[in-house]
Amino acid sequence: NPPTRHPARVLLILKHKKACIIPTCALLLFLYLRFSINYIKEEQGVKIYDVSHLPQQCQEVATKFHKCQQNSPPLVLACHRKWCSTFGHCDPCAGIGDRTQRMLQFAAMAVDKCVRMEFDYVPLGLNVVSDAVYRDPLGYAGEVLHKRSYDVSARNALDTDKLGKERLYSHFFGSTVSSLKQTYDPCLFHTILQPNVNLQREIDTTLSNLGGVEEKKIGIHFRTGDSIAFGMDFTKDKRVSDLKGSLDKMLKCAQNLSEKLYHTTEVTYYLATDNSQVKDLLPKMDNTTVHTLPIRPSSYLKSEGEKDAWLELYLLSQMDGLVMNPVSSDVNYEGSGGIDMTYEGKIYRVSKLVHLAKHVGFFEDDNVMLCPL
Repeated sequence: NPPTRHPARVLLILKHKKACIIPTCALLLFLYLRFSINYIKEEQGVKIYDVSHLPQQCQEVATKFHKCQQNSPPLVLACHRKWCSTFGHCDPCAGIGDRTQRMLQFAAMAVDKCVRMEFDYVPLGLNVVSDAVYRDPLGYAGEVLHKRSYDVSARNALDTDKLGKERLYSHFFGSTVSSLKQTYDPCLFHTILQPNVNLQREIDTTLSNLGGVEEKKIGIHFRTGDSIAFGMDFTKDKRVSDLKGSLDKMLKCAQNLSEKLYHTTEVTYYLATDNSQVKDLLPKMDNTTVHTLPIRPSSYLKSEGEKDAWLELYLLSQMDGLVMNPVSSDVNYEGSGGIDMTYEGKIYRVSKLVHLAKHVGFFEDDNVMLCPL
């Protein structure tokens, strides 16, 4: 027979175990509440959506989009780049320009066919209109575990004949859809996406520092490559050999555009670039004061890199004039084709990011200048 323990010893053991269990349970409860609060905050962030920000010309498009959102089942467009910094299936989904263009192309197709559209993707720094936010059946557990109830790695072709008849899933760049148009109504951008409170505060503060709405402003987007945006070695994607000389030309183009629009060069100039070395050259430039943000361009795969890119896109879209540098004369301005080069990836004549800024800013062609380097 096993030896019996004295009752006092048994009570002491139970008391000791209880002393260990209580702190463990308290810790688990704390972690659960912390994750829950963060998840609730994120959900509240996408639910709060102010339609008063819409440009006047976008009311009709927004009305049609939200009318179609009442239909079901939806087409779910997925990108899980927010998991890239932690764990789970990660896909960068290209850069902001390509990704957002694809997003708007799908939205345009959905509106044409009047199919509900949901996005399993919230850009860092932005809110997605609440009726277009995908909510997985796994709910909170799916967010914590970085899981979905569907195969997030699938790249199956999208069967457009089933649109509106059953729930369909598509990756941003996983499907070749013949009905996707190269063009889209920029009002879809303003209908679906909106800066969150923090980003809007930064936009307003920067624009105020640039003189507000009364001051005429020329935006300059100087692209030198994808090395910074995608975490590449600068030497592998160096499209501009003479940075100072090229920056000089960009500033001259900006002055020419200002002279053309306002018959003076005495306006505010704002520079956005993907290269920190370009920003370091600004104090050395003569006769022209150029404003820029004190941020250092970083990879889009990092949260700060994406948020900063959205900030600069919104700022460029609210300039009065826009100067951009093409990187190849062999590709048309719309950027619908690419050419292989000796560095990694493909290039387009004009950065898709500034191309997006031009569209969502409703720039007239006369207010945009290409500046070949």
